Amino acid sequence: MGYVAVKAGEELIERAEELFEKQRLDGDTDPVAVEQLDEQLGRLVDRAAGEGGLYAPRLAALAVKQAQGDTVEAAFLLQAYRSTLERWEETDPVSPDEMDARRRVSPAYKDVPGGQMLGATKDYTRRLLEFDLLEEDDPAVPGVGQEGVAPTAADGERLELTNVMDLLRDRGLVREPPGDPPEEPADTTREPVTHPPGRDEVLQELARGETGAITALGYSSLRGYGQVHPTLAEVRVGRLPVRVEHPYTGEPVRVTDATVTECEAVVPVFEKREQPAFAFGYGLTFGRNERKAIGMSVLDASIQLDSEAEPAENPEFVLDTVDGLDSFGFIEHLKLPHYVTFQSILDRIESIRERGGPAEPAADEQGGEADD
Repeated sequence: MGYVAVKAGEELIERAEELFEKQRLDGDTDPVAVEQLDEQLGRLVDRAAGEGGLYAPRLAALAVKQAQGDTVEAAFLLQAYRSTLERWEETDPVSPDEMDARRRVSPAYKDVPGGQMLGATKDYTRRLLEFDLLEEDDPAVPGVGQEGVAPTAADGERLELTNVMDLLRDRGLVREPPGDPPEEPADTTREPVTHPPGRDEVLQELARGETGAITALGYSSLRGYGQVHPTLAEVRVGRLPVRVEHPYTGEPVRVTDATVTECEAVVPVFEKREQPAFAFGYGLTFGRNERKAIGMSVLDASIQLDSEAEPAENPEFVLDTVDGLDSFGFIEHLKLPHYVTFQSILDRIESIRERGGPAEPAADEQGGEADD
């Protein structure tokens, strides 16, 4: 690090780190417990876990605490920790239809099979500051019962929700993405993305992408800098089973569950030589992060156009831009010493000026001569 070269630089860096920690603990309130972050600021923790690519809510809460709420820094900490872990096993693929849904809405259909499940949301309420929260010492938990929980049959068995995309597929209205799926999906945490990327690589990179960047690029397509303005088939939030193969029996074993958000978006496609149909975009991310899942589905559908006419349709541009750690690193590195390069630029500018560089604009080009 360049600042070490400065007199007493190493000591100053250590003191700056201590000051950062002091800011976290400074004040009259008690330190925030990791459990409080996990339980009460779950959306923040979910975002860090999704961008860090490590589903470990307690560790994600720890990273958020250590980073003082900076989600990109927290994701960096999680990815760095993940890189030290030994990979023991790979999980078996699971279908999203197995999701134990806590929320499921379909903007495309009013009467969707299985019903709309609003779950826990403030999407339909006024965005006003609740000043009562300033004095929330011992809050009473509202008794809302079990609304929003996955529907069950009379015998108590969980009913599977009908996938909206399946309704369209049954009518022959869905055009599947071009190309065959790979026999063995790529793992972009171990191998760099190649261009042009496969759809499995695109979805992996988007799933770990920075939420703000995905939202912004998805919005660019909606604003007219692209061809995709979809209708959401459905958005789901729930828990998916995590299964591995038993080392002795070879049978799949459910070891835990993971909370995920899933979104499927449909886009009408009209072509002269083919029947009109719907293309679709897909998004799935750890935790509850509906904004990111929706943005993912828009970008997935945009990249499938294979046109590169607009930023959201260029996979190389999109995947490089939404990589939170890459963008974080490039932006943050500007704070590090650039003495040599800046001095070189400064010397060059002064040399050009001394040799009589481009002439100053004439007085009449500046709006006339100045008054005496």
